[in-house]
Amino acid sequence: MIDIRIEDLDLLSDEEFEETEALIEEELSVWQICNLRGQAAIFHDDQHIGEKRRELKAVDYPGFDLEAELRFRNTAVVDSLEGNMLIHPLTTPVIEIDPENKTGRATWWSLGIEGLSKYRERPMAIISAGMVPGVHVKQNGEWRILSGAWQRTTKNEYHAGWIDSMVPTNTRPQISMEEDRRRLGKYAYRKDEIRRAVPCPPGKDSFIKYPLREDMDWLLDDLDQNTVE
Repeated sequence: MIDIRIEDLDLLSDEEFEETEALIEEELSVWQICNLRGQAAIFHDDQHIGEKRRELKAVDYPGFDLEAELRFRNTAVVDSLEGNMLIHPLTTPVIEIDPENKTGRATWWSLGIEGLSKYRERPMAIISAGMVPGVHVKQNGEWRILSGAWQRTTKNEYHAGWIDSMVPTNTRPQISMEEDRRRLGKYAYRKDEIRRAVPCPPGKDSFIKYPLREDMDWLLDDLDQNTVE
């Protein structure tokens, strides 16, 4: 939070003014990234019903796998949307912006309620919890999502507990729990494991320890500290 009044700006030295300006730009970036991810969580893609399609992903960024992204968007998940629902509010954001204000690393917790069916069977009532880690970049002056997707911690039927009931990712054809472990369920809860804080939020020194934009080791930064001998 920046504690300065407009009338005090004239009293700042050139160096202090530049530092204040940089802090304001950082705060704006955090707000814009929060709104960006909020839109992605509400609409789940760039299709806003009744409005012109808008792009939330950094599709023009070097190295972005546009072919895979378009293939994912064009693959049907369910046969019918009737009774299906995905509500996943994002909470407790931790966001760090690089010194050049061009890259933002972030992690959110998300608690959700879902109504899901794979084909045309009666939808299943589900409660879930997970984390949304991601990297965001400025593209043509706007923040876009470069990488990062929902990583499930728990997902179970409403009337069942997550200790004994875990539902895999909703796909066609249905995948095994082992396959799910290699995808969105790679950090999911297991009753025979000690829970670790992964993926972890970016630290204040994230861009010092991991200066390369493509380096994703910051997601495992606290792994050693959470290992029990």
